[in-house]
Amino acid sequence: MHVTGRTAGRTGSALAVLLSLGLLGTGSAFATPSGSDSGPTYCPSSGRLPGIGHSPQFIDGNVALFAGGDYTVDGSAAEAEGLLVIKGDATLAKDPGGVFNIGRVGAGSGILPDAGEPMLAVGGKLTVAKGTKVDVGFGVTSRSGYGGAVRVGKQIDEKGELTTNGGARSAGLGAERALSPYQSFDRTIGDESSSLGKLKATGTSVRAGGTVTFRSTGAGNGKLQVFEVPAAELDGASSFVFESIPDGDSVVVNVTGSHAVSMAPMSVGFNDDRVDVYSSARFGEAASRILYNFEDSPSLTLGGGGNFMGSILAPKASADFTASTNGRVYVGGDMKTHGTGNESHNYPWTGSPAFTCKPEPSKPGTPTPNPPEPEQPSQPPAEPGTPAPSGSRPATPAPTPTGAEKSSQPVPAPSAPSSEPKDDGGFLASTGAQVGMYATAAGVLGGLGAGLLMFTRRRRGQIRG
Repeated sequence: MHVTGRTAGRTGSALAVLLSLGLLGTGSAFATPSGSDSGPTYCPSSGRLPGIGHSPQFIDGNVALFAGGDYTVDGSAAEAEGLLVIKGDATLAKDPGGVFNIGRVGAGSGILPDAGEPMLAVGGKLTVAKGTKVDVGFGVTSRSGYGGAVRVGKQIDEKGELTTNGGARSAGLGAERALSPYQSFDRTIGDESSSLGKLKATGTSVRAGGTVTFRSTGAGNGKLQVFEVPAAELDGASSFVFESIPDGDSVVVNVTGSHAVSMAPMSVGFNDDRVDVYSSARFGEAASRILYNFEDSPSLTLGGGGNFMGSILAPKASADFTASTNGRVYVGGDMKTHGTGNESHNYPWTGSPAFTCKPEPSKPGTPTPNPPEPEQPSQPPAEPGTPAPSGSRPATPAPTPTGAEKSSQPVPAPSAPSSEPKDDGGFLASTGAQVGMYATAAGVLGGLGAGLLMFTRRRRGQIRG
């Protein structure tokens, strides 16, 4: 017993050393970039929007996705990045089941709320169907908290699994408290849509086949390039080209008329670059500079499995998405997302203070939660396939690494995405650095175990002798 006790003591000491060295972790190695000596890194600076990556990069307290009605996730939809605000009910029911990530995603902009802050706010009822796991704020930690908070006005019907990774979860709050401070955000999007719709066009729009070309013809409205296209003309388009856009200018496309719009995005060109492929060095820049304002459209459908580039402002519309979105998504009616690997990436629009990145996260008064218990990471579905170019579309640039701005808090560097991202079958946001870390820990533990075994046998032999 004396030998066993000494052995256990040495084992505990060794484990403590490994923990202090960071070779054994009690959770994810990732953290939101906050708490450094120079303060948290909130929003990216102008012109430094990151491309698609795996690691959290910047803190954003603004709404990423808003539905004024109900929000439904089914099929094989994969994830929604940033803060989701749903005024009605939210139903997450993947078929035939699986993980749906909220807040932090496997591959996205890396712009998300701070740890412990709300990542899902529902004014009505939240339903998680059997077989579906809703994973909120996976692996997100900072000095302020853990994971992502969930706030629900009515009850949570949890037939599946809802995990907040240490974030607070609150139900029965009533819509006012659950949605605060965004309980009147539908009014905000209506007012912004009306104001943008009144702006005079600064360029032309031409539809030819499935391609719509937007060309600037002179100085913008301040730093804003404005285009106008009838909803009936945009309906059915699949390729979108922006030409002669001055450096630094944001773009708004005012879609006029009360015609329903259905599109299947296939390619997007921006100043002679193909920007809807993940290898594009200008992916994040283009996504953050474009907004489509569907002021009077009653419905919006984004079909197919490509990337829609730019924010969506549709205060009177219901929405149905199978394509992935890259930008803010604000609709006044119901929203349904159900594509194979469908994702929404949180790129703030730079053209309006109401929709840009907020430098400070919202503080609706949720308590700082306790750290989460260790658990297995989620495995998000594969990202959507990148559409192939055609002769009438902009050429695809040679693959280049994305240039995300470094945060003030060290985080593992995101893997450079290819032009056709693939499901690596790994954990959420896994990187080579993590694999190396765990391999090192396994090696150290293996050596420690062998040494302890030899020590114990030698001591037992001495005792028997």
